[in-house]
Amino acid sequence: MVKFAVMTFMYSGWAASDSGSHEALLEILAEAGADGVEEFCNHFFDNAALVQRYQQKMRELKLGMPVMDLIANLAEPAGVQREAEYEKMRKGIDICEAFGTEIIHLAGCKQSEKINVRDAQRLIAEGMLDFVDDIEKRGMTLAFEDFDPSPGLICSAADCLEIIRLTGNRVKFVFDTGNFMAVNEKAEENFDRLIPHCRHFHFKDFRVADNPRGYAGAHFGQGVVANRTIARKIKAAGYQGWVALESYPQDGNGPRETVAPELKTLKSYFQ
Repeated sequence: MVKFAVMTFMYSGWAASDSGSHEALLEILAEAGADGVEEFCNHFFDNAALVQRYQQKMRELKLGMPVMDLIANLAEPAGVQREAEYEKMRKGIDICEAFGTEIIHLAGCKQSEKINVRDAQRLIAEGMLDFVDDIEKRGMTLAFEDFDPSPGLICSAADCLEIIRLTGNRVKFVFDTGNFMAVNEKAEENFDRLIPHCRHFHFKDFRVADNPRGYAGAHFGQGVVANRTIARKIKAAGYQGWVALESYPQDGNGPRETVAPELKTLKSYFQ
């Protein structure tokens, strides 16, 4: 059975504004038909009160937190900054456990000017291996995605497979349908290579844009990403687990106007 979560980081500003709240955002997701939430665990660092607010509201709405995004740059070389990133990992793992998270999704790895790509990938793999035993003992899985802010490091299918190889296949993969555009690859062409390692999927849409990246966020289902094809491939592969909608504010609209129709579109691809 495929279950549906909604990623919330693009609406964090709305949740903190006078127009919204964290509780209201969770209510919107539940009313839209989400089974779960995917949050940045960094937002909860040193904020036990916010953790409790989310736990209480999620219990009330019967929402899970199957996946959390842990932002830490494990490509940092040895030294004070790497230790700071390790501390983010330690805090994040504790928060994920508190929410009963199944998958810790590592994001945020960026190459330092001090080292080359291969050394940076080795550092990422070594960093994940330093935490994977503890994560697994707590009943969770560590995974990373094709990360489009770092296209030359951890975004192409080949680079992602290399990092998985460097971990001895201990670490799993979050397949982001849109981010491969950063390296001029197509998600549907990378699917077969990566599906053996996949434990989660991010569904998003992009449109072609006149900007340095060449693309920008679009209403889900109205862009150029082959999301319907990926959903069909996921079903054919017999995948049982979570997928998440990565929704963007569009045309000045917030989550009230955006999430429900986009989640409806995503669900329709799996019918």
